[in-house]
Amino acid sequence: MAVAPGALAAVDHDFQRRHVGWLTRALHAWFRVDVQGMEHLPSRPFLGVGNHSGAAMIPDTLVWLGTYHTSGRQPPLVTLAHDAMFDVYPRPLARSLAKLGAVRARTDLALEALRQGYAVQVYPGGDYDACRSFSRRNEVVFAGRKGYVALAREAGVPIVPVVCVGGHEALVVLWDGASLARRLGFDRRFRLKTFPLSLSLPWGLWLGPLPGYVPLPARISVRVLPPLSPDDGDVDAVDARVRTSMQCAVDELAKGRRLPWL
Repeated sequence: MAVAPGALAAVDHDFQRRHVGWLTRALHAWFRVDVQGMEHLPSRPFLGVGNHSGAAMIPDTLVWLGTYHTSGRQPPLVTLAHDAMFDVYPRPLARSLAKLGAVRARTDLALEALRQGYAVQVYPGGDYDACRSFSRRNEVVFAGRKGYVALAREAGVPIVPVVCVGGHEALVVLWDGASLARRLGFDRRFRLKTFPLSLSLPWGLWLGPLPGYVPLPARISVRVLPPLSPDDGDVDAVDARVRTSMQCAVDELAKGRRLPWL
């Protein structure tokens, strides 16, 4: 019986070995990637917590995952992904992404992955973060979501913040459209919290989720921060510590960028 895309059993390590290398080389060349802090990664299961940029294409996420998968590090890594990746994307693409390590964003699947010895990458901000306006491109936006702290506590694993800068320059989001998504009921029916107005290639001005796009050659910087314990304080305190450490790192990385795309 075929395994549905998004299940943990759909992850295919042989498929990853065949394809992740050339994909990562292409991404690193196009986005002139700089990665720092790999020495902070634990050699046991952990919960990676990242910021999310670039709307539908999330180039910074792809860059980070490719870097990890080609680094030869253990444990193996899976990434929690929106249901739309498995339910709306073309079936062959959904299957390929699942083989590369994309898993439905469900707590039970995340816990099972951590218990099986995987590291798990999460993006608490979801489309709030990925579709924030261009003027906020260097902000970490979790929109009050703190479930990742409870997940790390239950699994007994450290939280590893991973910050990226530059992915939100692959297109220009003019407006996140969160209020429109609420009025249209998309937040309830499709779990879409935003309905962005964006400028991209080749579509030009576009309202709503993009059907992919040609990313501008932004320069993407990634930094892995030291692990944090999920047990040092209550959930609010841990979440505040994670977001503060991430925002400080983003501010530092962004400081050296004179203009977008340079």
